[in-house]
Amino acid sequence: MGRYQQYQRDVKDAEEGVHPIWRGIGFLLMGLIAIMSYAGANLLVEANKTKNWVKVPYEIRGGVSWAPDLYAELIVMLFLAMIGFGIMTITYSIIYKITRPRDLFDLLK
Repeated sequence: MGRYQQYQRDVKDAEEGVHPIWRGIGFLLMGLIAIMSYAGANLLVEANKTKNWVKVPYEIRGGVSWAPDLYAELIVMLFLAMIGFGIMTITYSIIYKITRPRDLFDLLK
């Protein structure tokens, strides 16, 4: 092969890719985690009112008139959502490690 000649290797396409239904399942899980984290935040903020686990500043307790604890619930929801998405990511990585193709370089032959 000469110095200025181009070399091209044929790349085989993967026979099976990710099924499109997994995109829909991921979208539903994102919504489900957001709803569950808001519900959990609501329960935690209400329980904190009666049991006084954490002293909440007045600025965070204040909210709009129809939802007086909205800011506190949104802050707790953010933390719960991060925990939920972290658990989902770790679970996905464990499942992928078990079910991944053994040798990815076989696709290049």
